[in-house]
Amino acid sequence: MWFDIDIRSPLPIYDQIKRGVREEILKERLKEGDTLPSIREMASQIRVNPNTVARAYRELEMEGIIMARQGLGYIVVSNRDQVRDSVFENLSAELREPLLRMKKSGISLERLLEVIEKIWKEIN
Repeated sequence: MWFDIDIRSPLPIYDQIKRGVREEILKERLKEGDTLPSIREMASQIRVNPNTVARAYRELEMEGIIMARQGLGYIVVSNRDQVRDSVFENLSAELREPLLRMKKSGISLERLLEVIEKIWKEIN
């Protein structure tokens, strides 16, 4: 298995699969043209219902990251730069509301950056 799935995480398993695939592309362990494990193979590896994997693959396909090919399975069709851009777009959308609340509360950008830097160092 390329990435870990945490069954105790509040993040749904299909989202963890999607994140894992994106991370593998960002780390260049998966590249354009690479084939993903079949739905059944992935489900067996991480011990989840195949429908969970199918949902993750379907959503990745709708996002243009992978594509189903008859006889070949699911193939990566996005490169690292495209996935990185997508990740930053999603991050911007997720951060917008909390940042707006902080700005309205009078928290300075400098203080916010200090907090981000502290957290960044803690997780490395």
